[in-house]
Amino acid sequence: MSTHISAVNQKLVFARQLLRMLDATGSSVSSHQIAVTAQSVAVQLHQAWLWHCRNIAEGYKLQDLESVTDGDSLVAQLAVQGKCPGEAVELQTLQHDSGSWLSGLLQAHKNIYLLPVVRKAEMDADRLPMISLDGPAVVEWSVAAAQLWLQSMEELIDRHREMMIEF
Repeated sequence: MSTHISAVNQKLVFARQLLRMLDATGSSVSSHQIAVTAQSVAVQLHQAWLWHCRNIAEGYKLQDLESVTDGDSLVAQLAVQGKCPGEAVELQTLQHDSGSWLSGLLQAHKNIYLLPVVRKAEMDADRLPMISLDGPAVVEWSVAAAQLWLQSMEELIDRHREMMIEF
């Protein structure tokens, strides 16, 4: 069994567990807890996506798996070997479709690492000084988005694994 398969499975489990922990807190969930959980799920699923890309590369016998960083590099590396598998093309297409769940996940993940712009200091409900931040691309961190990303990622990976078994 591929190490990438196990690593992808682990990240999916971590994302599911994060959402379960949030569900377990019940109705007393704050907007901060939701944002923290959704961002954490985005990080886990981004890593699952990267390792899934590399798992596909490994399945098609690419030598330099570390050079696969996204759908574009996967398709390009496979094209050098004269291969154009549907799984790779689907990842590339989803990555570039601005309305797709994967594009949304990738944009949200990228947003986590962008330094926000400080507007002004405010007091939150707990009377803690909070700095209000505006990001270049505001992401609505929600449980629904995180659940959609997880469900869609699981469906995609399951489908790709079935296709690769047939190959």
